[in-house]
Amino acid sequence: MTMTTEKKILIVDDEESIRWVFAQALEEKPFTVHTASSAEEAIEKMQSHQYLLVFTDIFMPGMNGMELLDQIKVQQPQSQVVVMTAQDTMNNTILAMRKGAYDYISKPFDFNEIYGLIDKVVASSQVAPAQETPADFGGDFSADDIVGKSRVMQDIFKTIGKAAVTQLPVLITGESGTGKEMVARALHFYSDRAKRPLIFINCAAISRELLESELFGHEKGAFTGAVEAKKGKFELADNGTILLDEIGDMELALQAKILRVLQNNEFYRVGGKEPLRVDVRVIAATNQVLPDLMEEKRFREDLYHRLNVINIHLPPLRERSEDVPLLADYFLQKFSAELTRGEVYISPQVERLFKNYKWPGNIRELENVMKRGLVLASSGPMLPEHLPVNLLEGQNLFEPGDISWDSDMNPLVQNFLKDHEHSGKGKLYDLLIGSAEKHLFEQLLEKNRGNQVATAKDLGINRNTLKRKIDAMNIQPKKKKENRPY
Repeated sequence: MTMTTEKKILIVDDEESIRWVFAQALEEKPFTVHTASSAEEAIEKMQSHQYLLVFTDIFMPGMNGMELLDQIKVQQPQSQVVVMTAQDTMNNTILAMRKGAYDYISKPFDFNEIYGLIDKVVASSQVAPAQETPADFGGDFSADDIVGKSRVMQDIFKTIGKAAVTQLPVLITGESGTGKEMVARALHFYSDRAKRPLIFINCAAISRELLESELFGHEKGAFTGAVEAKKGKFELADNGTILLDEIGDMELALQAKILRVLQNNEFYRVGGKEPLRVDVRVIAATNQVLPDLMEEKRFREDLYHRLNVINIHLPPLRERSEDVPLLADYFLQKFSAELTRGEVYISPQVERLFKNYKWPGNIRELENVMKRGLVLASSGPMLPEHLPVNLLEGQNLFEPGDISWDSDMNPLVQNFLKDHEHSGKGKLYDLLIGSAEKHLFEQLLEKNRGNQVATAKDLGINRNTLKRKIDAMNIQPKKKKENRPY
């Protein structure tokens, strides 16, 4: 069947409003815009029309957008596909890019972004080669293990999806605790090597002499204690992937041997005379700035360029604060069954503290803070008192007019009344006010490093009154601890 050749765009979405908005937004552009309410209808239209660009939703009745993407890559491989969805998860993003999508966008979207995508597709339409449909991936990597809906994380997911299907080296950079190991796992498990070994080695944790043996293995008698031959990590990772973590700490002599593996796919065991060949995809990670190390002659420039074919830079958590609540909820779900006796939820005050804190230890620090909070809260709300002291420094627990005070206090008062249902009659007021007063004094004394003058000033009471209450309630003020991540 002959197809017309003018440039056409197809919009596939089961929501009529989305199709209408697209048609209106593109009506002044030099394209013919078609719409389809389902993937099945889109396939029918492809029988008689050649599309330059297809925008498709993922979740639709019947065939979903991912299945449609597969069909388009078979029937019209030269068509570019942009996947769009309101559920912008890591797994969806990586799968879409891995299957050959041109891009992945989240609803609601900015039409300036849509126009930019169309311009890029038009500019590359004459030179962009058709892509083959990648093979299905295997492995047991959990798509829930990397969390983030920020724009920067969505871009990283796209890069993972594109890089996973190649055999090229990848260099993952970023501060400690940003999740470099998890990105390496994703690269492996979304690749065609997923059913082969994924081997990790920390280059900073092992001495140079031992590290060479760990990487390349050794022959029997190669050194004192080598009573038998031993395979190294590269041999164990054959046909799979190896992560060289903290590559910036590797000594120059070993860097040269890593370079040989990258260039020739071969190496020598320690004490060996015959080269061994392997097929290994190399991923390297570091929290150091390798160009700076190169200027200091501590890292080989040729190795850097061999490793840095694809670079994935993970931003610190403070630069993607919108992901903090998602990560906190992820850790809440992950560790609750193990660390709590009942259902724990994050109070609004803790949410605010998390949002405003700078997280110098990044995701690893947040994970440890959540573990501590779950243990100390045990059940009910996770409160500021369950957090490390350094998270509270310089932060306001409540804001004027904040309704979260009521939402937090109501369940606490209810629990108090249950606990004192029989023993507290006739003295509930004194018991509750005394308990709340003690917590207030303890928190302020800790904040003021035990300074009673400053605490009395904050409370608006006389210092002597404060001292009498401290003695009556047997409060032992604690000075602030040194600033530690956890």
